[in-house]
Amino acid sequence: GAALAARVQDMACELIKQNQVAEASPRSESVAADAIGLEELEDLGLTIKPERGRRASAAGAASNASGSPQWKVDLHVAEENAKLASEVTRLRKELEEALSRNRHLEDLLKNTKGTMEQMQNMKSSASQSASNTQNEAMQQIKDDLAKERNEWRQRNEDLDGERDNWRAEKEALQQQLDEALAARDKALSAAEAASAQAVSEAAAQAASQAALAKAAAESAEAARAEAAKRPSSADLREKEVELQEKLGQKDAELEARLGQKEAELEARAKAESDARAALGQKDAELEARAKAENEARAALDQKESELAQKDAEIAALRRDVEQRAAEVDAKSKEVARQTATIESLQGEARKIGGDLQKQRRERDDVVNQLSELRQQHTELKQTNAQMQTTHQQAEESFKKQELALQGQIREQELEAKKLKDDLTEVQAVAKNLADCKERAELAERRLAPFQNRIEELHKAFAQEQALRKRYHNQMQEARGAIRVYARIRPRIKREAGDEVAARRVDAFSMELDSKDKRAAPKTFNFDSIFDENNSQEDVFAECRGLVSSAVDGYNVTIFAYGQTGAGKTHTMYGSPELPGLVPRVAEEIFALLAKYAHEAQAVVKCSMFELYRDDLVDLFLPKARAKNPPNLDIKKDMKGSVYVDNATSRTTGSAEELLKAIQDGQDRRHVSATKMNSDSSRSHLIAILCIESTNKKTKQVATGKLTLCDLAGSERLKKSEATGEQMKEAQSINKSLTALGDVIEALTKHAKHVPYRNHKLTALLSDSLGGNAKTLMFVNCSPVGGNVDETGAALAYAARAKLIVNKVEKNQDSQEVARLKKVVQSLSSELDQAREGAGGAPAAPPGPVGAPG
Repeated sequence: GAALAARVQDMACELIKQNQVAEASPRSESVAADAIGLEELEDLGLTIKPERGRRASAAGAASNASGSPQWKVDLHVAEENAKLASEVTRLRKELEEALSRNRHLEDLLKNTKGTMEQMQNMKSSASQSASNTQNEAMQQIKDDLAKERNEWRQRNEDLDGERDNWRAEKEALQQQLDEALAARDKALSAAEAASAQAVSEAAAQAASQAALAKAAAESAEAARAEAAKRPSSADLREKEVELQEKLGQKDAELEARLGQKEAELEARAKAESDARAALGQKDAELEARAKAENEARAALDQKESELAQKDAEIAALRRDVEQRAAEVDAKSKEVARQTATIESLQGEARKIGGDLQKQRRERDDVVNQLSELRQQHTELKQTNAQMQTTHQQAEESFKKQELALQGQIREQELEAKKLKDDLTEVQAVAKNLADCKERAELAERRLAPFQNRIEELHKAFAQEQALRKRYHNQMQEARGAIRVYARIRPRIKREAGDEVAARRVDAFSMELDSKDKRAAPKTFNFDSIFDENNSQEDVFAECRGLVSSAVDGYNVTIFAYGQTGAGKTHTMYGSPELPGLVPRVAEEIFALLAKYAHEAQAVVKCSMFELYRDDLVDLFLPKARAKNPPNLDIKKDMKGSVYVDNATSRTTGSAEELLKAIQDGQDRRHVSATKMNSDSSRSHLIAILCIESTNKKTKQVATGKLTLCDLAGSERLKKSEATGEQMKEAQSINKSLTALGDVIEALTKHAKHVPYRNHKLTALLSDSLGGNAKTLMFVNCSPVGGNVDETGAALAYAARAKLIVNKVEKNQDSQEVARLKKVVQSLSSELDQAREGAGGAPAAPPGPVGAPG
């Protein structure tokens, strides 16, 4: 700052000198008016010394004495004045910058002082927080140790209780073993006593029989001897004959007794064999008990080994507890030692604090003494010397601070220069950005017409697609061809990492990748393609016209086909948040009927069936009749429309009643979880809505039938991992879908025989495939590469179905014809019931369901 001021002073002196030279010339008035005067120098805060002014006057006089021409002098003065003016301007700017830097340095000094105060405050607060943190850490360590000690104590108590339980179990097993041994000994003794008694009784009976036989033999010998001694005469002969008869009787009696005894002996022997068998059984039981005893002993040994192991574990745990307790004691001692250290440090801190206070008081006393000594400066030389020394130290400190400030000034100058360079670069970049922005704005202005044109083309293309789709549907409807819509569901959570293999190309075509990555994707064309970007409302918008056809008296069928888990039930029924086709169809039917209520009077009937494991189930059948349900027969009327005889129907008067009836039937459907689908349908669900409307003027009766079929999904058992009942359900589903494929194959090849009767599903859909109905088929697809085979098969299936052509006819008769048809149907039903009743079959309620009249 001082050097800059001296430089400015010198420049001012030169200015004055040249101004004086210009005033000495009569032609320099106009040039001197342009020079910078003394007032401007005074504005800069500069003073001009008289000596330098006199030297400038002398220099001016010397210049006048020279022999140079006057015009050259004037020109030179004007040039010098211009240079001086620019130099003064530059110096003024430099001075202003120096003053601003000085102010900036003062601000830095203030900020530095504030930062030092903050650091001191932070240091004091940090020491206080450190002490608080250390106390909290010590308290946390103590709490953790106490918690761990309680846990080990609880574990020891649990182990003691478990060991007591093992001991009680061991005593119970020993008691059972003793009881089994006692029972075995008792059974052995009873068996030995019974066998001994049986043997003794048999021996006694044999001895008595032998004695009787011996006595009979002796009496016979005696009679013979006596007869031999007597003379032979007629009397003797008679007596001999009598004796022989008596002997024969005795022999017969003895033989009878011997036979009886032998039978008794055989019975005894049989009883003995039974006893021996019982003994064998007892021995087997004893052996089993011995085996059980051995097993019990083995179990006891195992329990004892486990108890020994538990004792060892308890001992190890106790040693671990003791070790932990020793560690806890060591940590407690360490905590006590650290606490003592902290207390000693706190005492030292208090002592240091006292010393500091004492030093502060002493410093205050010294300051007071110094003030007194300054007052006595004239009297005390020692105080003067101390003051001089202090002054010198202050000067040295001031010089150091001046050097430090000069260094900071240089650093600030370098930083300012760097900032200036950065500012230049930033300005250049800003200029480039401004140019880029201008070019971008220009490009946007040029692109705006093209964007508007693109939007117009997109709108025109969308309108053309919608018009094309409308004309295509009308053409297909006029031809009677089955319309096929493909819908690709979005990926689910478990498929997040799989590659997408099926994708929508446009409104009518889609692509399916091949397993072979080198092969090109296969393209399929259908009447409409939906993907994850299409909502349920978009899907229904394409089907809305079929609802009005049903109200007008046509037979309409909408069914969904595809792999399990592909989204068929979501498309047909949806959820409360995202309703599907069936709820929207119900609301649309009654909206149309309400719209044309002034022209026609309508009745809506609903019936629902489930085709579960090849059995047709009436979902509206009351529970009271569920034990003895009627036979459900699939029949056709004269026009070829399919209906189910003996089925239950509900008449509904509003969309709410119809939706309630459909929900009741859907709740009775068989559903279970598989690996492929957590809510897999295990049956085909068919809902038939009959709409009979009578024109109030012409009395024409139009009967429309709307069949809504949610087919169960085809599945591979290897993927779904279905077992047991689920495997049987999957086999039945695949069988029915195979029959449906055979019908589609026969229709596309224009075969003479179409196998509708091979399955109940094809019989129900016989008027929808090759019949008189307007039919719409949804083929639902999985987008991931893991299901490429199933998706390809379903799309090929749908492509074949698209080739089928139906003969669409409207079901419309006069009121009288419709009434007569109903009478004929009622009489036919009563006749069938009468025949069944005559044959012993249970009677069924009259009235077919689904017959359009």
